[in-house]
Amino acid sequence: MESKKHLSTFKFVKEFFIAILIVYSLFFIIFTFFQGSFIYFPTNQSFEDCPGFSNYEKKTISNTRFYFKQGNSSINKAIIYYHGNAGSACDRSMIKNFFEKYDYTLIFVEYSGYSNDKIKPNKERIFKNVENIHNFLINNNYNNNIVYGASIGSSLASYHASLGDVEKLILVSPFSSMKDLVKSKIRIYPVSLILKENYDNLALLSDYNNELLILHGDTDKEIPAYHSKNLYENIYIKNKKYTPIKNFGHNDLWLSNEFKKEIDQFIK
Repeated sequence: MESKKHLSTFKFVKEFFIAILIVYSLFFIIFTFFQGSFIYFPTNQSFEDCPGFSNYEKKTISNTRFYFKQGNSSINKAIIYYHGNAGSACDRSMIKNFFEKYDYTLIFVEYSGYSNDKIKPNKERIFKNVENIHNFLINNNYNNNIVYGASIGSSLASYHASLGDVEKLILVSPFSSMKDLVKSKIRIYPVSLILKENYDNLALLSDYNNELLILHGDTDKEIPAYHSKNLYENIYIKNKKYTPIKNFGHNDLWLSNEFKKEIDQFIK
């Protein structure tokens, strides 16, 4: 009787661990081959039909789309905005009024795979968007520009800065690398071996030497603020500033007066 009981317990434990192993392996396979579905969350918002940017030009340069508003021609400086991994550039149209007061040319970049684009977003395609925007600025004699990037857009802004002609860089809710961020959320997987879409801000900023402002909500649960603090502490830029925005999270920072004040003072 005792032997049967032990046998039954052993069988249960064995089946339990087999089930755990199957679930672990299944998620490993899904994440390895479909990791874009865990990183990018575009919506079906039409790029052309965006009421919020109705007074902006809708440009497409080398398959890169962006909303464009010409500023004061005598300034010849642009503010470039890279949004996060969810939604679309159109969703950020409520922010345009804040930036329009500076009278700079404004560019809100849309990514490949977003806003009803038929292709899937990935790092290679989105970095190509950044290169196309950079080339557009050079070809139109914009220099000493201001680049803003939020969340995953912080990596696109950092990449843009690595290409040159960026006077001021604003990173909102950034991370040191996507690898570190994913590791903090999925601790039981060998992330360094399977993550293909690794955005590495530390590496991208290694040669950037101009002004940098990092802002992060101290209650952010999507990208906890220690990720941006780690980035700040490990980049060797002389003119850098880190400001935690108290009692704000990931998606509500534009409701903070302190947040807007920091950006305003930095741009001026």
